[in-house]
Amino acid sequence: MGWSVESVEKAGVAFESSTTRLFRVVVHWIVKLLIPLSIVALMMGVARVLVDLVHIYRAPTIAEGFDRIVADILSMFVVVELLKSVVEYFEVHRLKLTFVIDAAVVFLLREVMIGVYRHTLDGVQLTAMAALLLVLGVFRVAAVRWPPEAGHA
Repeated sequence: MGWSVESVEKAGVAFESSTTRLFRVVVHWIVKLLIPLSIVALMMGVARVLVDLVHIYRAPTIAEGFDRIVADILSMFVVVELLKSVVEYFEVHRLKLTFVIDAAVVFLLREVMIGVYRHTLDGVQLTAMAALLLVLGVFRVAAVRWPPEAGHA
């Protein structure tokens, strides 16, 4: 029994097709599980913010009390941006670069705001974060200005 080139190619294509199909099904279910887990995590984050409200009352100064709340709320914004990426991936089966950049920008702004609020950023760190924010802004504008074509996504 001899193997022809055509039969080997057909077997390779069939194997690749079934492997690709299996991969897509596994990714689909993983992303499907991520959405309810993300909702639970978001609800736990909101509960954490509510629990941390007690710290405002118990803190010796209002500034110390708000320190934790500000960090928690800004962290929630980062999580919301990441969840938008997960939901978008589930709906269209691709990550939108704009959502990923938005999450990075929100995270960076969170770090800047917390650092400035706590007076822990020095000039070098602030300059580096500003430069990174500028680069992310340029990428964000470019992603909107030149989106991928529908067939090349």
